[in-house]
Amino acid sequence: MDAKKQIGLLVESDANKQKIGTISIATRNKDTNHVQRRQQQRAINNAMIQVALMYGRKRFNKGAMIFTLCDRTLHQTPYAKFTDVLRGLTVVCQQAPSHPKIITTYWHKEIKRRVRK
Repeated sequence: MDAKKQIGLLVESDANKQKIGTISIATRNKDTNHVQRRQQQRAINNAMIQVALMYGRKRFNKGAMIFTLCDRTLHQTPYAKFTDVLRGLTVVCQQAPSHPKIITTYWHKEIKRRVRK
């Protein structure tokens, strides 16, 4: 079984999943399917987004919440063995703590290249 399927199974059984509530996509006037297209282009599935929202490092920038997964945030989680797969995943949301609205997702290049020893 590949890593994405294993991550999906772990997310379904994770107790912290209730903290993030339902995930929706922020509507944009010009581009209605921006998030889905970016997910497909960058090989990011919904389970990975949920992991980033549950365990990612949170910061704020220009009215948006940004969650980034790095080695330290994944170290004490059930997803520690998938650190190489999830390292650098970044999810940008509108500010809503319980029901996030996803604006976009991407891989943070500097964090993705970094390898902890």
